[in-house]
Amino acid sequence: MCTLVALHRSIPGSILVVAANRDEFLDRPGEVPALRATSSGPIVAPLDALGGGTWFGVNPAGVFAALTNVACPTPDPELRSRGLLVVDVLAARNAREATEKIASLPMGVHNPFNLFVADAEHAAAFTYEDSVRPVADPGGVWIVGNAPLDAPEPPKLGRLRGRVGRVASGSTEDVLPGLAAICCDHDLGARSPLDALCVHTPSYGTRSSFLLRITADLENSRNVFRYAEGAPCETEYEDFTFLLRDLGRGCPGVQGAPRTRSRC
Repeated sequence: MCTLVALHRSIPGSILVVAANRDEFLDRPGEVPALRATSSGPIVAPLDALGGGTWFGVNPAGVFAALTNVACPTPDPELRSRGLLVVDVLAARNAREATEKIASLPMGVHNPFNLFVADAEHAAAFTYEDSVRPVADPGGVWIVGNAPLDAPEPPKLGRLRGRVGRVASGSTEDVLPGLAAICCDHDLGARSPLDALCVHTPSYGTRSSFLLRITADLENSRNVFRYAEGAPCETEYEDFTFLLRDLGRGCPGVQGAPRTRSRC
């Protein structure tokens, strides 16, 4: 995932609203979100079939976690997959416990990353490079890309922040459609394809996108989870909200869960 917008306790009636695009090499295999079994219980998450982890997910306690890779000149292919850390974090009972887990990570285990975690009460983000560095809460509007979170904000994210602010201050019902439009954007002052929110190059680009709205109850009818398996400018968002309901009901996680119906 390369661009994530998270609105924590900023939208009336919602604990968390998220929109994100995942940018990746086009030949890297992956699977759509499913109710997946882990050693600590079920989670809702897509799957990175190569590394075995995921780039975002939700657990039954309503803890959400998402990770972006931080660009580095020489990533070490022998280090543990960063996507496995998301699964580790989703074993936490709440976001504060998750932040403690992240803050205690030893150096040299993973290549650099940014990680965002939130639940009904707390949100936090970290950059992991030569140390684990927490980032101050920006007032409930979190924007995470591939640069370290404590570095000067890249122009791409600065432009995005202005648009997100306008969407968040508008009608509650227009927030998700507004964020979806942003995820499809190829402009934003782009000087190269990688400066756009929706990226297209011959070998690399926006592979998927998702929209998420969570209330305090995973079975609440106001929850929304939509996922596009492809660039959102070309691919329709499909409704995966049933996965949140199944997670809230305590359904067991199953690898490769069906895309269009409930498990229980």
